[in-house]
Amino acid sequence: MSAQHRSAASRPGFFSRHKVIVILGALALLLVGAVAGFGVYLNSQLGNFGRFDSTLNAEQRAPAPTGAAAEAQNILLLGTDKGTGQSIESELADGEWTTGAFRSDTIMLAHIPADQTQAYLISIPRDSLVAIPGEGRQKINAAFSFGGPDLAVRTVENLTGVFIDHIAMIDWAGFKDLTRAIGGVQVTVAETFTDPRNNRTWEEGTYNLEGKKALQYVRTRYGLEQGDFDRIKRQQNFLRAVMQKTVSRGTLANPIKLTNLMGAITEATTVDSGWSAGDMRSLALSMRDLGPSDVQYLTAPVAGTKDVDGVGNVVVLKKKESNALWKSVRDDDVQAYLNKYGGDRLPDASQVR
Repeated sequence: MSAQHRSAASRPGFFSRHKVIVILGALALLLVGAVAGFGVYLNSQLGNFGRFDSTLNAEQRAPAPTGAAAEAQNILLLGTDKGTGQSIESELADGEWTTGAFRSDTIMLAHIPADQTQAYLISIPRDSLVAIPGEGRQKINAAFSFGGPDLAVRTVENLTGVFIDHIAMIDWAGFKDLTRAIGGVQVTVAETFTDPRNNRTWEEGTYNLEGKKALQYVRTRYGLEQGDFDRIKRQQNFLRAVMQKTVSRGTLANPIKLTNLMGAITEATTVDSGWSAGDMRSLALSMRDLGPSDVQYLTAPVAGTKDVDGVGNVVVLKKKESNALWKSVRDDDVQAYLNKYGGDRLPDASQVR
């Protein structure tokens, strides 16, 4: 994150030794690796991301990993909605955050192991009941609304004990342009249902979605049997499809598509100022062999839901299994967690509603 945070982490030269994923916020991962051969143009575009300066100090952070686990990397991905009509970068320009200026209902933790042979994308349900520093026990999505990216980082680190190396946020409005840039994304709806909020019926079958329809797909939760839990699966499924489409020859070999794609990514995405364009490009080049099949999609284990006075209906995470998941991330051994618990994994694309 900031220079102060990197110093606190005691990880000099960390980025030059690693592969990494660069996000399309909550719904795009590994795309920079896919277009790494775009050379000088790519490098110039990576400098166009919106940026913010974190004000967190080491005492407010989770402890940085040591030993072999220090070679791994963790990135917090947030999908955001504009509330004030301006960018996150502009909102934070004066160092202050306006409560309610933005919301973030999509929260994902990306873990890149030290051996760089796989990546793990872990969704945290937006209604998870957690302790938000200075705000008490609230739904986890309230952290970003209350205090912006710094409070979101502190809250996730407080929940997981995982040190967050970087944060990246994508504005949902910009997401529509992103899907148009790659010519839409193909998804399958497993069974017919009606979304009463948007007055739309999703018929069973295969769709090529872009723009407004793509945004509806990833944001729909009404009418789905498991509500927000099914929406999480849709978001992960769409991300999987985006990655597959992006690394296809039709996208990589088309300069116009590449130009439009990079423009859409940088226009919609804000990252911490510690993540330089040079770091991104060198890391993207080093991880270009990591493909869509090397990414595993998980959701934090859920025990159920309950009503809490003053907070509303919340999601309760399974304490023992969640602790095991977060420990496996800290230890850079997520596979050990999966071997023991199985994990709530994204099903085959044909089974996602």
